[in-house]
Amino acid sequence: MGAGILPTCIHKNKLYFLFGKEHEYCDTPGWSDFGGGTDNHETYIQTAIREGGEELTGFLGSDADLSKMLKRNGTFNIDYNTNGYSAYRMHIFNMNYDEALPYYYNNNQCFLQKRLDPAIIKKTKIFEKAEIRWICVEELPRMRKEFRSYFQDIVDIICDKKSEIFRFIKNGSNKQTLSYYSKKNSTRKYKKRG
Repeated sequence: MGAGILPTCIHKNKLYFLFGKEHEYCDTPGWSDFGGGTDNHETYIQTAIREGGEELTGFLGSDADLSKMLKRNGTFNIDYNTNGYSAYRMHIFNMNYDEALPYYYNNNQCFLQKRLDPAIIKKTKIFEKAEIRWICVEELPRMRKEFRSYFQDIVDIICDKKSEIFRFIKNGSNKQTLSYYSKKNSTRKYKKRG
């Protein structure tokens, strides 16, 4: 079981997502949300908050700050299951567009990663994302191969549900869950849950 966060906004009437790119030592390179596996008896939301805080190195605030952000307007959740893997829940949430956020984060990461021993970067959880970037939903199909291999199916779900996500972000709707089940060589099935 695992979970993550995906900050989302509407900028110039277009849907944007804040994605993170794994550092050069990662075994599955590319872009994805900010998430990972569950520790001990964590819930999805607890995992998402912890992982989001670790991977964004506090750039969105403390775990308490992230928790408030997620609770303020709710989350649009995508539950993803694949053969052989347990469930993963991505919490899409509304965040104000900040053009400078990637600039400051990326400069900070570049500075630290040039000066630290590569062994530290490989081991520690706070250097998982070397770069972050606001990406417009319209760019996702063209960029699909630039995402981590396991995340490419989730990119497809985001593209399929972009209208629902746009409405959710624009209107600050109540919590929603979209579940996705994938079986090898079978058709995709979507199932909405309350």
